[in-house]
Amino acid sequence: MIIEKVSKNDEWEDYFIKSKSSNKHYIITFDLLEDTVNCDCEDFKYRRENLKFGGVKVSDKENHCKHIKKILEIRDKLK
Repeated sequence: MIIEKVSKNDEWEDYFIKSKSSNKHYIITFDLLEDTVNCDCEDFKYRRENLKFGGVKVSDKENHCKHIKKILEIRDKLK
């Protein structure tokens, strides 16, 4: 996976992930005020997302897709 921080401000933090094995790419967004995270991959959108307005709590590790898990592993190194 190729990972790049796209943007950050006081409210949002966005990451771009591109797969090494395919042409697919995904955006992972952290809402820093609500402590939630969202990914635009199909697995997350259709199987894991559980909040009314989208996403999951960052602490809800059971519902993280592999992209969110990867970002959380290396997030501190990208800051």
